[in-house]
Amino acid sequence: MRFMLSALLAFVLLPAVAMATPQFSQSECQKLNAQRLEVRRQLRQPYNGEHGQQLQARLKELEQLLKQHCRRPVKDPPAVPASVPVPAPVQSVQ
Repeated sequence: MRFMLSALLAFVLLPAVAMATPQFSQSECQKLNAQRLEVRRQLRQPYNGEHGQQLQARLKELEQLLKQHCRRPVKDPPAVPASVPVPAPVQSVQ
């Protein structure tokens, strides 16, 4: 009975917890993925043990960020023009 209850709670609560994780924007996710691909490219090149461990740790960190925050990336907001002068209201002459 406990197993069934805990399994039911896992199926109900886990998706809610996963959805509660804030999602990054599409451009942020693309940057993270590009970094991940670069680290993987570096791992295919010769490296020493310490550098290899650093690369593996960075790859793991990037994959975790992508998994948590890029499941459903938020659309990028439209670009806001730098300072566009607003014309002054025209006053009527009486």
